Amino acid sequence: MAVTERLVSNGKVLCTDGRCISVERCRFCVHSRYFVVDNVSQKSPALAFCNRERVTKEAEFMRASKVGCAESRGDGYTSIGNIIS
Repeated sequence: MAVTERLVSNGKVLCTDGRCISVERCRFCVHSRYFVVDNVSQKSPALAFCNRERVTKEAEFMRASKVGCAESRGDGYTSIGNIIS
C-alpha cells in the first residue's frame, strides 16, 4: 500500500476527497500512517488498533507539517471507530 505525504497548513490537511479536515480528526482516520513533526515521523494513533503496529504513544499531531496517508481511492476520511465497533 502506497503512502502519500499530505501537507499540513494551519492545522488542516486536504483530504483525498477534496475536503479540508483538521489534523486532529486525521489522527482517527484508518488511512493515516504517520505525522511528520520536526522532520521526524511519528506513527499515527489510528495504528493502535492494528495487530501489526500496536502504537501506544500519542503523536504530536498538532505540530505536524505533513501527514502520511495510505488512502488512494478518493474516499477520504474514514473513522477508525467504524472498524473497531
